[in-house]
Order: sequence, then structure tokens, then C-alpha cells
Amino acid sequence: MRYFFLFVTFLYALQSSAQNPTENLTAEIVDFDIPKSIYISGERLWVSIDISSKNEKVKSQIGYVEILNRNNQSVALGKFQLTDGKTINFLNLPNDIPSDHYLIRVFTRISPYLDFELGLRQKLITVVNPRIPPTVSPAPDKMEQGTEASGNETILAQRNQNELELDLTGVNGEIISASVSVANPYLTHYDFSSSDIYESLPSRNLVPELFGHIVEGYVNPKAIDTTQLYFISVHGEKSALFTDRPDRNGSLYFDTGGIKEWDFIIAQTNGNESLIDFSVVSPSPQTSFSEDFIFPEFIISPDDEEFLNELLKSSQVEQYFVQDFSSTANPVVTGFVEDRTYLLDDYTRFETVETVVKEYVPEVSVRTQDKKKDFRVVDKVKNRVFDSNPLMLVDAMPVFDSDRLARFNPSHFQKLEILTRSFYLNEEAFPGVMSFTSYKNNFGNFPIPSNGIYLEYQGLSMELVDISQIFTPNEEDRVPDWRAILFWSEIIPDLTPQELKIHFPSIDLPWEVKVMYRDQNGKLETITRRISSAD
Repeated sequence: MRYFFLFVTFLYALQSSAQNPTENLTAEIVDFDIPKSIYISGERLWVSIDISSKNEKVKSQIGYVEILNRNNQSVALGKFQLTDGKTINFLNLPNDIPSDHYLIRVFTRISPYLDFELGLRQKLITVVNPRIPPTVSPAPDKMEQGTEASGNETILAQRNQNELELDLTGVNGEIISASVSVANPYLTHYDFSSSDIYESLPSRNLVPELFGHIVEGYVNPKAIDTTQLYFISVHGEKSALFTDRPDRNGSLYFDTGGIKEWDFIIAQTNGNESLIDFSVVSPSPQTSFSEDFIFPEFIISPDDEEFLNELLKSSQVEQYFVQDFSSTANPVVTGFVEDRTYLLDDYTRFETVETVVKEYVPEVSVRTQDKKKDFRVVDKVKNRVFDSNPLMLVDAMPVFDSDRLARFNPSHFQKLEILTRSFYLNEEAFPGVMSFTSYKNNFGNFPIPSNGIYLEYQGLSMELVDISQIFTPNEEDRVPDWRAILFWSEIIPDLTPQELKIHFPSIDLPWEVKVMYRDQNGKLETITRRISSAD
């Protein structure tokens, strides 16, 4: 317990010292790559992230991928665990977004504020939703399929029947990544610098994510009580509990550490006080588009029907990948080690928690005070009974109404864990713990407290351990090859592509060869060549 207290103290020391970021934090350089730039809604958007820092190891452990629409609204946000500043993973595009161009951008919690240009990188992509189509015009103004783009003299690509022979030996620099995928005929320019598209970035208190994702909360300064304890419980396949108190500016930081996936969070205050002035703050930089930046229009023509149908086919084909399911095995409460566990199926089932505790749990007693039920845990360290309710939990969600819990039917509770000593969570000491776990980690039908706030808030995406086969052709002849991504060097470790032979699928699409490289001055450059299906 003492280690956990020191951990939180260290986090606040970083928060306080980060008021002058240039003095205490090193700028982080963000690079990312995606294998193609046109998608169908609901499709996986694969992304490779590379965060670096000059002359020292990257501190940030979490990278973010966000999708913005033309109204500067976030429509998707992925949170990814970094290993030495790198990761390859995917973000699921929402099924309900309309057909349009979107901005994908990548950052860490602190990188945009330390270097606006190098710490916030973005590209335009196109998303086609068959249920919400774009504007149709007989003669839209778009790039002709099969034309060539920049840097063609450095890429030698020749189509020989069903194979593409690719020679990259002419690239004058270190090749970072290469891809061959479906060409996007609706965009002529993909990459934009931050100064090209945003107004100036508002300042923000910088708290680096040294251990895991930080859930940031905010309390209206007019309602701040710096002694009030706030609880955040995160819930998915597993659940975990975190606490904090607001600083004088109303900010709270709940560091979730190594906890990975979850689907939603529940926020509460000690004693189930009102949360009317509480909100959760997105880790995304709060930017606004510059008046000079014009989001391109997405217009198609009737002639595009065949192309879009082929694109739709390709979105439904992808080979396998392997996720690290073991990374989700976390304790119910961080730092909580029970003294006694009761598997409730081993006992006669009673209709109330009160009766279960009275009949089977000698470490806890039930008392009636002012016509309400309270619980008292035996403190075995000091050989006495605590004089107030313990920390009561249902699937890591704090419960402050002991009377309601005592009268609840525990038929959907699987087990009860008891801690018979003081429990320290951050600087707060609780008189023991009574923790119930349901069968399905859904609170066993116990209601969310009246002043609690339920928020859909995704945790970290599951890490991938094997993605080498996701864009390879299927070896079975009877399975049609409809791949829209033929090659992406990012998924092949220790490969520097120079001369490649790539098999074309049985789908009729225009193709684009894209190479990212670093020139002799260290500048990151991108060159492309488009190849029509007839080449």
C-alpha cells in the first residue's frame, strides 16, 4: 500500500513541475503511417505509430489516434500502449459516420504542447458509407485514376500480368515504410502541417503519462472543494478503482496504470455527493480549424459505381491477427489483497446481503442505526471492530448506501472478499473492505448510485502479438482475393524493401505505391506513384 501512495505523490510532483514544460519535459516527435487512405465505414483503420525524443528515451506510454470530421468534431479516438514509443494497431471506424473526408491525427497527451508541428501529425482520409452516400454529380472535380503523383523518378514500378515488380533502389534516403494499396481518386493531397490547418493551441496543464492512461476530470472552480474525494471505477471484462482530489484549478488525474481494456467508467464522490459540476476531459488537444484551411468536398459520379462496389468487397476481406488477451488480467481493485474470500455458491443462498453476512461472514457484523443497516469489519491487526462502514464495492464500483446494499438480493453475486485491516488507497484510509464480484462483471443487477455518472469511455486497445498475415493473399484457390492492401512493410519486421514482386488480387482497382523515407538532412518525405488497373 505504501508504494501506491508514493506513486501518486510522484505523479503530482510531475504535474506541478510541468507548469513550465520546456524546462521539465522533452519534446516528443510523432510519426505515423497508414497503409491506405480510403475506407468503408466500420472498417479497421490500421496505423503504425512511432514516437521519438531527441537524445533520450520517450516518456509517454500512450499514443492517441483521433478522427475529426469537417466540423472539427471527434468521431473516434483510439488509445494505444506504446513500447519504446512504438506500436502497430487498428482503430475501428464508426459504422454510422456519413461518407466524407476526415482528418486522422496522432499525438501523445503532451506532444502537441511541446512542439506544435512535430508533436501533432495528421492526414486526410476518405470514408465511404453505403448507407449515407456522398453528393453525386455527373462530372465531379476529382483526380483521374491512374495518374502519377510526386517523386516518380525514384520509384520504378512495372506491372507484368498479375505481378507488380517494384524497385525502390532509387530512393535517396533511409526507407521508413512502403505500401501498395488501392489509390484514393478523391484526394489530391493528404498531409498537412499543424500550422496549415489549426489556429494557435490553447495552453494546458501537462501531465505526462509515465505509467498508463490518465483519466482527467474537471470540477467547476466555483464549486471546488479540494478535500472532496472523487472515485473513478473502470469497467469491462475486469474492473478497477481509482481516486483523487481536485487541485485548486479543479483538475483531477486518475492514472489507470497498467489497466488495459474497459468499456465505460462510473464517477462518484465520497458519500455519493452531487457531481453536477464534474466532467471528464478528453486527452485530445482542443484545436480549431484555421479560416484558411478548406476541407475538400467529397463528390462522386455515377461512373464510380463499379469502383465503389469493388472497394466495398475489399473491406470485407482481411486475414487473421493475434491479440494479447492475457494483458487484460487485472485485479479488481488496484492494490487490494483480500484476507478472506467467500464463494457464495458454496453456501445456502439467502435473499439479502444482510442475511448472508450474518450467517457466513464472522469478519463482518451488521448493525442497525437510525433504522438503517450498517456494516462493521473486524480489524484483526488491532483486535477491535472498526467504528464506521468499510469501503463497500460491487465489481469495483463504490457503494455508499449500506442500507440499500444490506437489503439487496445477492443472487447474481459470485463471491465476497473481505479485508480485515485498514485499506489505503492513495492518501485515504478505509476501515476495511467488503467487495462483491458478480458472475458477468455487470454489478449483479445492483443499481448505479443515484449521483453516480455513467460515461462510455473506452480504455486502451488490446495489444497485438502477431499481425504478419493480415494483408497476405489467401492460399485457398476457391477463396476470392479481394485485398485492397497488397503490401505494407510496417507489419514485416526487419525488412527494408528494395526490390519486390507483389501479386495482384482478382479485384479491379487502381493502385498506389507509397514510400516514406528520411532524406540526408533527416527530414521525413513521402513519394507516391499511381498505377491504373490497365498498366
